[in-house]
This record gives sequence, structure tokens and C-alpha cells, in this order.
Amino acid sequence: MKKQTGFPTNIVLLSTGIIFILLTLTMFISNAVIIFLLEHGIMNRPPHPGSLLPFLLRTGIISILTGTILTLCIGHFPLRPLYTFMQAIHSVSEGNFQTKIYLEHPKEFRELSRCFNKMTEELAGIEMLRSDFINNFSHEFKTPMVSILGFAKLLKKGNLTDMEQEEYLDIIIEEAKRLTALSANVLSLSKVESMSLLTESVNFNVGEQIRECVVLLEKKWTEKEISFDFHLIEQKMKGNKQLLKQVWTNLIDNAIKFSPAKSRISLSMTQHSGSFTIAVTDYGCGMDEKTQHNIFDKFYQGDSSHSSEGNGLGLALVKKIVELHHGTITVQSQPLQGSSFIVTLPAAPNTDSRE
Repeated sequence: MKKQTGFPTNIVLLSTGIIFILLTLTMFISNAVIIFLLEHGIMNRPPHPGSLLPFLLRTGIISILTGTILTLCIGHFPLRPLYTFMQAIHSVSEGNFQTKIYLEHPKEFRELSRCFNKMTEELAGIEMLRSDFINNFSHEFKTPMVSILGFAKLLKKGNLTDMEQEEYLDIIIEEAKRLTALSANVLSLSKVESMSLLTESVNFNVGEQIRECVVLLEKKWTEKEISFDFHLIEQKMKGNKQLLKQVWTNLIDNAIKFSPAKSRISLSMTQHSGSFTIAVTDYGCGMDEKTQHNIFDKFYQGDSSHSSEGNGLGLALVKKIVELHHGTITVQSQPLQGSSFIVTLPAAPNTDSRE
């Protein structure tokens, strides 16, 4: 790999040029001062070689004083961009992520300005996501808590029929389940987002794991009398088995949730060179373009009325897990025509697949 030396070399040349100019100016100004002093008799010429040393000392002192004054006068100009940069860093450290710098010369400072401004843009975006996450989490957490508190107060007052008591208790139970799911998803998402490398990777059969996830959700799809079309292959891959189980469970659960009764869900796999694709397709309400664009954002819910279960964290968790496995996830959908979530993952090397 070729070592990049352009930036340091240019800075060294710039510094050398500034020093050279300062020394040259110091020499000319010092000589001019000495000549002026000699011509006006303020300083005497050495009458003989023996008195040369005092003369040189005087001229040296004049040169040092001239160089010092000259440096103090013009030395701050080359350092002005550094002062600007330091002030910008202090501003960012105080939380002002809108800070921008525009240094023009030399060209290395232009590149420094571009990198710094890009950094502050990224920090501003992260801060906005953090604020949105806190606001959304607070809203999602507060709503079930208010419901639980309200219905608990009604139950405490008494004077309720048995049917009302049962209804209110069911609401409290459902809201408590919602809080539990929200807490679990937040913890899972936090854990996954803090991971930079996969741990506990093993080779396993993805097709078999997807079938297991369908069995785990049997109660939900049997209640709606949903049937499945399986087009799965015995595909091996290396990854975190527990994390990927969350992916298939979430995608199949969403397909069940948004599928009408007595409909079908398709689970298909396709093998490619070095990778494979899993598609989870339902024939439910579908999504518009705006929903598709935001569906993987934290706390985003296509159903703005919150009439369906969910807290908008499941698909954000799915996307992060898939990306940790060096894969991709996309969605294809049209309103009233269903949705298809397509996951592409790298296959384990030297594996065979069969129907």
C-alpha cells in the first residue's frame, strides 16, 4: 500500500517558507537599522579587529530584537486558521453541533474544513436521533402506564359489575404485556446496537430454523386460519442463531398480524452465488411509499392509530441484526396488495442445498 505523504510534506514546505520569509525580513530590517545607526553616529564602527566582538554583540542584539518584534507582529497570521479551528472544537464540545468552519488557504485547511463540517453534520444527526428516541420511548412507555393507572383506580373504587371488572383487568394485563414487550425490545436493540462483531457464531440450517419459528407462532396463525406456502431449502450459514431467530419470528409475526383471516403467507428461499435470499410475503393491507421508506426507523409504525400491537422497534432490531450478519433487508409493497420482506445473507462456504 502506497504511503500518503502529500499532507505532511505540504505543511512542512509551508512552515519552511514562513520561517524563511521571517528570517529574510529580519536580516534586511536588522541591516537597515544598523546602517542607519552607523550613518548617524549612534553606533560606532569597530576601529580595529580587536573591538569586533562588542560590535557583533550589538548587531546580534539588534537582530534578535528585530526578529522578535517582527514575529510578534506577523506571526499570528499563519496561526489564525488554527485559532479558528480551536474555537470550533470548543463550540462542539459545548454541544453546538451546528458549528461550521470555512478555511480557504492552504488547500489542506480546506480539506480540514470539509471533514470538520461533515463530522458536525453526523453529530447533529445522531443527536436528533437520540432526542427522537427518548421522546418516542417516553410516549410509548407513558401510554400503557396511564391506561394501567386509570383502570386500576376504577377497580379500586369498586361498584363495578363482574363483566366490567373482567374487562378492565384484561386491559391492564394487555397493557402490562405491551410494557414488557417494549422493555424487552429496547434492551435487545440496545444490546445489538452496541455490538460491532458477531459473537457465538455457529453453522446451522436456516430453512429448519424458519420452520421452527412458524411452529412457535402456531397459536396466532391458527386463530386467523392462515395457511403457509413453504418454498424453503436446506441452506447452511454461519451466524448467531439466537439473533437470527428474532429476525424470522418478527417478520413472520408481522405477516400474521397484517394478514386477513383465512389468507396465506409465503415463505421462500433462493440460493445465489455466495449468498441466499429469504422472502416473507403476506397478502394483507400493504404499505404506501412513505411507510416503506420509514418502516425500519425506531418507533415508526405504519398504523398511526396504534390499533394493532407493536411498538415500532421490531423492524429496527431486525435490520440491525441482518446488517451485523453482513446482509441486507428490503421491503416491496403496494397498498391493499400485501408486503414482501426480502432478506439477503451470505451463505456458509462449500454447502449444498436441496429441495
